Amino acid sequence: MVAQLLSLRWQVYLGTLRRSVWQTIGAVVAMLYALSLGGLLAVSGLVGGLRSDLSAEVVVGGAILVLVWTVGPLVAFGLDDTFDPRRLAPFPLSRRDLMVGTSVATLLGPGGIFTVVAALGLVLAWVTEPAALLAALVGVPLGLVTAVLGGRATTTAARPLVDGRRGRDLAVVVAVLLVSVVTPAILLVDSISITPETVAGIAAWASWTPFGAAFALPADVAAGAWAALAGHLVIALATPALLVLWWRRSLTTQLTRPAHASAGHGKGLGVLGRVPDSPLGAVLARCLTYWVRDPRYATSLISVPVLVVIVAFLAGNGPWLLVAGPLVAWTCGWAISVDIALDSTAFWTHVAAPMRWADDRWGRVVAIGVPGALLTLVTTLWTLGRADRWDMAPAVLGVGASTLLASLGLASLVSALVVFPVNQPGDNPFGAKQGGSMGMMLSQMLGTLALAVVLAPAAVLAVFAIVRGSAALGWAAAVVGIALGVVVLLVGVRLGARRLDARAPELLTRLASF
Repeated sequence: MVAQLLSLRWQVYLGTLRRSVWQTIGAVVAMLYALSLGGLLAVSGLVGGLRSDLSAEVVVGGAILVLVWTVGPLVAFGLDDTFDPRRLAPFPLSRRDLMVGTSVATLLGPGGIFTVVAALGLVLAWVTEPAALLAALVGVPLGLVTAVLGGRATTTAARPLVDGRRGRDLAVVVAVLLVSVVTPAILLVDSISITPETVAGIAAWASWTPFGAAFALPADVAAGAWAALAGHLVIALATPALLVLWWRRSLTTQLTRPAHASAGHGKGLGVLGRVPDSPLGAVLARCLTYWVRDPRYATSLISVPVLVVIVAFLAGNGPWLLVAGPLVAWTCGWAISVDIALDSTAFWTHVAAPMRWADDRWGRVVAIGVPGALLTLVTTLWTLGRADRWDMAPAVLGVGASTLLASLGLASLVSALVVFPVNQPGDNPFGAKQGGSMGMMLSQMLGTLALAVVLAPAAVLAVFAIVRGSAALGWAAAVVGIALGVVVLLVGVRLGARRLDARAPELLTRLASF
């Protein structure tokens, strides 16, 4: 049965590759990247072990691997449901076969191959200590087992929490927030001076956790710390045993208790009862509902404070901090460039409705334009106060308004020109539909380039105003920027509406084919 599960995993993988040449190329590149990066770490472990004592680095590196394997699947839920226990429930599989098969299959992807190859470096780091090397041959595989079991156990236990729509939406938001703080965390760590003493202190703490205990065994043997070896060995053996029990219990629940869908309860018309009784108002209400309830939209707004924090961290109180306002404006305005693609087949309601396409364009613009303007204004005022450059308020506010207006206009045209496969509601935000990555990349790149060209006059005036401290240039940047933004918005909405009037049924056909 285990061999059949591995064969199933391999067949699914091959079937995915046959769908697209780009998918095949991406898979090959990912595999080569995993092998090369893992091999580099393995060689680094060998060379470092020949030159110095890497006991602390081994513990910290191993603990990070286990932590990523344990928490990573929670962020990447929904990317691969091949071994969803509920899908396999009808088949005559014992829990043992299912657990062993899924564990081994987990290591067959690029991530698993990278981990196995990189783990060789944790073993080779002890090549100069024969006794410690033998301990590493026990401890490192034990750590890998803990990593795999941790990922499978946490994923299985968390799956019931994301069964319902609200649970999935909440999980998506949490996942996006976790990934969004990665960059600030890296910047923070990079700003801290990390010394060998710091690494040794972290290793001493991590060695007594389930994440790093197994990787501390070789160091204990090398140092002759037999009491510490016994303690670490107990933790290293108890952790996978407890994970197996936890996973088995969660798996039993998944296999014997079917998921229950919960129905929503609402009163009245909601947003529809608070907007004008017109086609534009109906589109506005629908879009506002999506911006609040659909995490694919809401995550754009959630990323705004993270973006501001990154800019503030990099720029400090300098003039580059003033870039945050226009960046927020671009994030909000350009978000509707994939609006129709995100509608998917629900776009038929707009095609069938007796309305002008200009109402469709303006409804989508207003839905994000108003909150985008508020976010841009608040961010700009905060950056002006923090940088103490109130004299440049006209320039920065003007560029921010220009960016928002122009982004909305160009996005209204781009979304009517290009549609491509995107994730469906409840899908993982970090996944990608087959054939969608290239289309999204090209459309976003060309659209952003066009936006940069449009904003260039106002941006250049604003830069000269800030550098020279010229109020006149600042007001000129504001006037030119707002004028350009209004023109681009009007033209973009009009051309987008005209394009939809000519080929909306064709777009719907393409959406249905994805």
